Amino acid sequence: MTSAQDWDAWAATWTVLGRLFAGSPDRESLDRMRSAELLADWPLPDGVRTAEALALLGGSAERGETVDDVHDDHFLLVRGPGKVKAVPWESVYLSREGLVFETQTLQVRDFYRRFGLQAPNLNREPDDHISLELEFCGTLLMRALDALDAEDAEGARTYEEAHAEFCREHLFRWAPEFFQRVEQGADTDFYRGIGILGQDACAQVAAALVDAAAG
Repeated sequence: MTSAQDWDAWAATWTVLGRLFAGSPDRESLDRMRSAELLADWPLPDGVRTAEALALLGGSAERGETVDDVHDDHFLLVRGPGKVKAVPWESVYLSREGLVFETQTLQVRDFYRRFGLQAPNLNREPDDHISLELEFCGTLLMRALDALDAEDAEGARTYEEAHAEFCREHLFRWAPEFFQRVEQGADTDFYRGIGILGQDACAQVAAALVDAAAG
Protein backbone atom coordinates (compact mmCIF):
# COMPACT_ATOMS: atom_id res chain seq x y z
CA MET A 1 0.00 0.00 0.00
CA THR A 2 1.30 3.45 -0.85
CA SER A 3 1.11 6.18 1.77
CA ALA A 4 -1.10 9.18 2.37
CA GLN A 5 1.97 11.36 1.76
CA ASP A 6 2.31 9.75 -1.68
CA TRP A 7 -1.36 10.33 -2.45
CA ASP A 8 -1.12 14.00 -1.50
CA ALA A 9 1.96 14.59 -3.66
CA TRP A 10 0.53 12.69 -6.62
CA ALA A 11 -2.85 14.43 -6.40
CA ALA A 12 -1.19 17.85 -6.40
CA THR A 13 0.98 16.90 -9.38
CA TRP A 14 -1.86 15.48 -11.46
CA THR A 15 -4.04 18.49 -10.68
CA VAL A 16 -1.45 21.07 -11.70
CA LEU A 17 -0.50 19.24 -14.90
CA GLY A 18 -4.14 18.68 -15.82
CA ARG A 19 -5.02 22.34 -15.51
CA LEU A 20 -2.15 23.33 -17.78
CA PHE A 21 -3.63 21.24 -20.60
CA ALA A 22 -7.28 22.07 -19.98
CA GLY A 23 -6.28 25.56 -21.08
CA SER A 24 -3.27 27.83 -21.11
CA PRO A 25 -2.59 29.64 -17.81
CA ASP A 26 -3.68 33.24 -17.31
CA ARG A 27 -1.11 35.80 -16.20
CA GLU A 28 -1.64 35.20 -12.48
CA SER A 29 -1.40 31.42 -12.82
CA LEU A 30 1.67 31.67 -15.04
CA ASP A 31 3.45 33.94 -12.58
CA ARG A 32 2.61 31.54 -9.75
CA MET A 33 3.86 28.52 -11.71
CA ARG A 34 7.17 30.28 -12.36
CA SER A 35 7.62 31.61 -8.83
CA ALA A 36 10.57 30.46 -6.76
CA GLU A 37 8.23 29.47 -3.93
CA LEU A 38 6.17 27.06 -6.03
CA LEU A 39 9.19 25.63 -7.82
CA ALA A 40 10.84 24.91 -4.47
CA ASP A 41 7.69 23.10 -3.33
CA TRP A 42 7.11 20.96 -6.45
CA PRO A 43 5.46 17.80 -5.04
CA LEU A 44 7.70 15.30 -6.87
CA PRO A 45 11.20 16.80 -6.78
CA ASP A 46 13.25 13.64 -7.23
CA GLY A 47 12.70 12.72 -10.88
CA VAL A 48 15.62 12.09 -13.18
CA ARG A 49 15.14 15.39 -15.01
CA THR A 50 13.00 17.34 -12.55
CA ALA A 51 15.74 19.84 -11.72
CA GLU A 52 16.17 20.56 -15.42
CA ALA A 53 12.42 21.06 -15.84
CA LEU A 54 12.12 23.39 -12.85
CA ALA A 55 15.06 25.44 -14.16
CA LEU A 56 13.25 25.85 -17.48
CA LEU A 57 10.11 27.05 -15.70
CA GLY A 58 12.05 29.36 -13.42
CA GLY A 59 13.94 30.89 -16.32
CA SER A 60 10.91 31.27 -18.57
CA ALA A 61 10.07 34.77 -17.36
CA GLU A 62 13.74 35.83 -17.36
CA ARG A 63 13.94 34.84 -21.01
CA GLY A 64 10.97 37.07 -21.77
CA GLU A 65 8.25 34.49 -22.37
CA THR A 66 4.93 36.30 -22.04
CA VAL A 67 1.46 34.98 -21.23
CA ASP A 68 0.67 35.37 -24.95
CA ASP A 69 3.72 33.30 -25.90
CA VAL A 70 2.61 30.53 -23.54
CA HIS A 71 -0.98 30.73 -24.80
CA ASP A 72 0.15 30.41 -28.42
CA ASP A 73 2.42 27.49 -27.53
CA HIS A 74 -0.43 25.68 -25.76
CA PHE A 75 -2.68 26.22 -28.78
CA LEU A 76 -0.14 24.84 -31.25
CA LEU A 77 0.75 21.91 -29.01
CA VAL A 78 -2.71 20.48 -28.31
CA ARG A 79 -5.26 22.26 -30.50
CA GLY A 80 -3.91 23.19 -33.92
CA PRO A 81 -4.31 24.55 -36.55
CA GLY A 82 -3.13 21.80 -38.84
CA LYS A 83 -1.34 18.80 -37.41
CA VAL A 84 -1.37 18.90 -33.62
CA LYS A 85 2.06 18.44 -32.08
CA ALA A 86 0.91 16.54 -28.98
CA VAL A 87 -2.52 14.99 -29.51
CA PRO A 88 -4.24 15.09 -26.09
CA TRP A 89 -6.61 12.08 -26.44
CA GLU A 90 -5.80 8.53 -25.34
CA SER A 91 -7.67 6.76 -28.13
CA VAL A 92 -5.51 8.40 -30.80
CA TYR A 93 -2.46 6.69 -29.28
CA LEU A 94 -4.00 3.30 -28.52
CA SER A 95 -6.78 2.59 -31.00
CA ARG A 96 -6.12 0.72 -34.21
CA GLU A 97 -7.45 3.57 -36.35
CA GLY A 98 -5.81 6.33 -34.33
CA LEU A 99 -9.08 8.26 -34.00
CA VAL A 100 -11.01 9.93 -31.18
CA PHE A 101 -14.16 8.43 -29.64
CA GLU A 102 -12.81 4.92 -30.01
CA THR A 103 -13.04 1.99 -27.56
CA GLN A 104 -10.58 3.62 -25.17
CA THR A 105 -12.80 6.68 -24.86
CA LEU A 106 -15.77 4.56 -23.83
CA GLN A 107 -13.67 2.56 -21.38
CA VAL A 108 -12.53 5.78 -19.72
CA ARG A 109 -16.14 7.01 -19.62
CA ASP A 110 -17.19 3.82 -17.85
CA PHE A 111 -14.37 4.21 -15.35
CA TYR A 112 -15.53 7.74 -14.52
CA ARG A 113 -19.09 6.47 -14.06
CA ARG A 114 -17.97 3.91 -11.48
CA PHE A 115 -17.25 6.89 -9.24
CA GLY A 116 -20.22 9.06 -10.15
CA LEU A 117 -18.31 11.31 -12.55
CA GLN A 118 -18.56 12.23 -16.20
CA ALA A 119 -16.76 14.45 -18.68
CA PRO A 120 -18.19 18.00 -18.75
CA ASN A 121 -18.95 17.96 -22.50
CA LEU A 122 -20.27 14.42 -22.75
CA ASN A 123 -20.71 13.17 -26.34
CA ARG A 124 -19.36 16.45 -27.72
CA GLU A 125 -15.71 16.12 -26.68
CA PRO A 126 -13.86 12.86 -25.99
CA ASP A 127 -13.75 11.74 -22.36
CA ASP A 128 -10.09 10.64 -22.62
CA HIS A 129 -8.48 14.09 -22.89
CA ILE A 130 -5.24 14.31 -20.92
CA SER A 131 -6.62 17.05 -18.67
CA LEU A 132 -9.69 14.97 -17.75
CA GLU A 133 -7.70 11.82 -17.04
CA LEU A 134 -5.26 13.72 -14.82
CA GLU A 135 -8.11 15.47 -13.01
CA PHE A 136 -9.78 12.09 -12.43
CA CYS A 137 -6.59 10.64 -10.96
CA GLY A 138 -6.30 13.61 -8.65
CA THR A 139 -9.93 13.24 -7.59
CA LEU A 140 -9.49 9.56 -6.72
CA LEU A 141 -6.50 10.35 -4.54
CA MET A 142 -8.24 13.23 -2.79
CA ARG A 143 -11.17 10.94 -2.06
CA ALA A 144 -8.73 8.41 -0.62
CA LEU A 145 -7.32 11.10 1.68
CA ASP A 146 -10.82 12.19 2.72
CA ALA A 147 -11.68 8.58 3.52
CA LEU A 148 -8.58 8.31 5.72
CA ASP A 149 -9.58 11.48 7.55
CA ALA A 150 -12.98 9.87 8.15
CA GLU A 151 -11.24 6.73 9.46
CA ASP A 152 -12.64 4.74 6.55
CA ALA A 153 -9.67 2.53 5.70
CA GLU A 154 -11.67 0.33 3.32
CA GLY A 155 -12.90 3.35 1.38
CA ALA A 156 -9.39 4.76 1.16
CA ARG A 157 -8.11 1.45 -0.15
CA THR A 158 -10.87 1.36 -2.78
CA TYR A 159 -9.85 4.76 -4.15
CA GLU A 160 -6.15 3.93 -3.96
CA GLU A 161 -6.68 0.73 -5.92
CA ALA A 162 -8.85 2.52 -8.48
CA HIS A 163 -6.13 5.10 -9.04
CA ALA A 164 -3.52 2.38 -9.56
CA GLU A 165 -5.83 0.49 -11.93
CA PHE A 166 -6.64 3.58 -13.99
CA CYS A 167 -2.97 4.50 -14.25
CA ARG A 168 -2.02 1.00 -15.42
CA GLU A 169 -4.89 0.53 -17.86
CA HIS A 170 -5.07 4.04 -19.24
CA LEU A 171 -2.86 6.95 -18.17
CA PHE A 172 0.53 5.25 -18.21
CA ARG A 173 -0.11 3.56 -21.54
CA TRP A 174 0.00 6.86 -23.41
CA ALA A 175 0.71 9.89 -21.19
CA PRO A 176 4.52 9.42 -21.19
CA GLU A 177 4.53 9.67 -24.99
CA PHE A 178 2.17 12.65 -24.86
CA PHE A 179 4.44 14.51 -22.45
CA GLN A 180 7.48 13.63 -24.55
CA ARG A 181 5.77 15.16 -27.58
CA VAL A 182 5.01 18.26 -25.53
CA GLU A 183 8.68 18.61 -24.60
CA GLN A 184 9.86 18.06 -28.15
CA GLY A 185 7.22 20.25 -29.80
CA ALA A 186 7.13 23.18 -27.39
CA ASP A 187 8.26 26.61 -28.54
CA THR A 188 8.50 27.94 -24.98
CA ASP A 189 10.72 26.84 -22.13
CA PHE A 190 7.60 26.88 -19.99
CA TYR A 191 5.84 24.04 -21.80
CA ARG A 192 9.14 22.32 -22.48
CA GLY A 193 9.60 22.15 -18.72
CA ILE A 194 6.01 20.98 -18.19
CA GLY A 195 6.57 18.18 -20.70
CA ILE A 196 9.59 16.98 -18.71
CA LEU A 197 7.72 17.22 -15.41
CA GLY A 198 4.93 15.10 -16.86
CA GLN A 199 7.34 12.40 -18.00
CA ASP A 200 9.09 12.36 -14.64
CA ALA A 201 5.80 12.22 -12.74
CA CYS A 202 4.57 9.24 -14.74
CA ALA A 203 7.87 7.43 -14.21
CA GLN A 204 7.98 8.10 -10.47
CA VAL A 205 4.36 7.14 -9.77
CA ALA A 206 4.60 4.04 -11.99
CA ALA A 207 7.70 2.86 -10.13
CA ALA A 208 6.05 3.46 -6.75
CA LEU A 209 2.97 1.48 -7.78
CA VAL A 210 5.12 -1.43 -8.95
CA ASP A 211 7.01 -1.41 -5.65
CA ALA A 212 3.77 -1.30 -3.68
CA ALA A 213 2.32 -4.21 -5.64
CA ALA A 214 5.49 -6.25 -5.11
CA GLY A 215 5.49 -5.52 -1.40
